[in-house]
Amino acid sequence: MNGGRLSRATTRKRKRVFRITTALALMLALVGIIAFAALIDKKQDSALPESDEIATEMVESESEQPADAETESADKIYIGQPYTKVYADDRVTVVYEADLGDRFERLETVSGFVKVQLNERLTGWVTEESVTTEATALSDDEVIAAWQQVVPNASESVLDWIGKDLETVRAELGSPSAVQRDQVNEYHFYDGFFLMVRDQIVRAVDWDKQAIATPDVQPTREQATGIWFEGETVQLKLFPYSGVMRVRLEQK
Repeated sequence: MNGGRLSRATTRKRKRVFRITTALALMLALVGIIAFAALIDKKQDSALPESDEIATEMVESESEQPADAETESADKIYIGQPYTKVYADDRVTVVYEADLGDRFERLETVSGFVKVQLNERLTGWVTEESVTTEATALSDDEVIAAWQQVVPNASESVLDWIGKDLETVRAELGSPSAVQRDQVNEYHFYDGFFLMVRDQIVRAVDWDKQAIATPDVQPTREQATGIWFEGETVQLKLFPYSGVMRVRLEQK
C-alpha cells in the first residue's frame, strides 16, 4: 500500500517537474527568438554608414555652400567717372580720388552716398550718382589685345605681376626708384612704369605719357577724360590728357 502511494506521489512529482521544465524551455526559446531578431536588426543597421558620419558630412556640406554663395553675391560697385572724390565719414573730407572703373565692395547706401571698402583698413563714401553696378564685360583676350595695341613695347611678363604679392614681384624687378603712398595704395616706380600696390598685392601696372591710340575693341564706357575696358579678370583704363595718356592694366 505504501509502495502504491509512493509510486503515485512520484508520478505527480515527475509531472510537475515536466511542466516546469517545459515552461522554462518555452521561455528560453522565446528569449532566444527575440535576441536573434535583435541581432539581425543590428547587422542590417551596420551595413549602412554610421549616422554620426552622415550628419557630419551633411552639416559640413551645408555650411560651405552659404559661404560660397555669399562670396559670389557680394555687392560690388564700379566707379562711373574718372577722378571721383572719396570722402571720409564726415562726407566732406576727401581721402582719395578713384578712377573710372575702380571696383569696390558696397557696404551701405545712406542719403545719396555709398559706403565702400577701399582696402583692408579703410572705408570711404562716394556719391551714389558716381557709381554703377553694371559693366559690359569683354573677354580677357580682348582686353589684353587692346592693351598691347596702346602699349606695344610692354613685356607680357606684366601679366604675371598683376595679382601677385609685392615681395614676389620685387624679387624679379628689384627695388623701385621711388615709392609714393596715399590713403589707399602704394605706388612703386620703375623705369617707364609703376606698380599700384594695395594690401601688399600688385593690383595694377601703369604707363604714363603714352601716345594716344584707339584699340580695335568696343570699350565698356568711354568719356572724354577716361576709357574703360572691363574683362573677365582684368581691366584696361586709358586716361587722355595734354596730347598723351596714362594707361592702367588692373586686376578686378
